[in-house]
Amino acid sequence: MIITFATQKGGAGKTTLAIAFANYLCEVSQRKIKAYDFDFQKSFFNKWKEDEYSELPKLYEVELVGDDEEEQPFADLEKIIGLKESEAIYLFDLAGTLDQKYSDLLIYSDFIIIPFEYSDVSVKSTLVFKNLLGLLESEAERIFIRSKYDKGYKYLNQKEMDIEISKYGTLIESPVYKRNCLQSINTRKLTYEQRYAIKKSFNEIIEQISEALQIAL
Repeated sequence: MIITFATQKGGAGKTTLAIAFANYLCEVSQRKIKAYDFDFQKSFFNKWKEDEYSELPKLYEVELVGDDEEEQPFADLEKIIGLKESEAIYLFDLAGTLDQKYSDLLIYSDFIIIPFEYSDVSVKSTLVFKNLLGLLESEAERIFIRSKYDKGYKYLNQKEMDIEISKYGTLIESPVYKRNCLQSINTRKLTYEQRYAIKKSFNEIIEQISEALQIAL
C-alpha cells in the first residue's frame, strides 16, 4: 500500500504530519511501515538519522530518494505496482513543489494525504495541486486535512474552501490544531501531548483508508 503526503506549497506541516502518521501507524497497526523522503530539504530523513542517537527503539526505516534514477524505488511501473500490492505500508513524503519526477507516484498512490491551511496562498496552491492530480488522472483517493488550525480564529474563506475541496476528495472533519508539542516530534515515539493532538484526525484517516480498501490497517 502506498500512502503519500503531498502539497504544492511548503510550510503546511506536511513532513511533521507524515512523521506523526508513521509513528501512529506503528502504534495501531501490525503492518510493516517504511518511509521514503522525496523532499529536497530531507527533513524526514535527517530527523530519522538524528534519532539514531536515541535510546528508544527504531520504529521503521526511512530511505532518502535522491535525484539519481537508480536510487528511486519506483523507477519502473512494476516496482511501484509491487509497493501497491504489498501488505506493508509505504509512506512517501514529497517535496512542496510540483516535479515531473514523482508524477508516477502521484498517479499510482493508493492515497494522497494533502495538508492545507486557510491562508490565501495555501488555498490557491491546494486548488492548483488538486487540478494537477486531475490532469495526471491520478488513481489515488484524496484525503484533505486541515493543518495548523487555530481554534480561536475565524477563517473567512473556510466554508467556501471546504465545499470546494469536498468535491474532489474526503475532507477530514477533525483538524490538527496548532500545537507547540508537534514542533519537537521525533521518529521514535509520540508523547502523550503529540498523540492527543493528532489522534482524532488520524483515526478518521485510518477509518477512511480501511473502508476504501475494505481491510483493517
